[in-house]
Amino acid sequence: MARPPKPPQVGPGALTLGRQSHPVTVEIRYTASQGQRTAKGGVTGAPDAMREAFRRGRGQLALEDGKPFEVAIIAHAEGSPTAYFETADALG
Repeated sequence: MARPPKPPQVGPGALTLGRQSHPVTVEIRYTASQGQRTAKGGVTGAPDAMREAFRRGRGQLALEDGKPFEVAIIAHAEGSPTAYFETADALG
């Protein structure tokens, strides 16, 4: 019998684009595939920052523990305060 997926982790974080850090609220789901842990989810913050994140395509996301990891911004609707991401590499 398959286990139900864990609920997403939600909390404050920071999205760094270039040298500028933006406060965000993060909703993240961790997954494991072929022995590698990855994550995907959404970040909510200032609409201008989310647009910039989508244009850049990459950024660093830090959660409450402060450890940053690379994310690929994969979706954003113009004017929306939310952008969606996947981890750029496997998590440790």
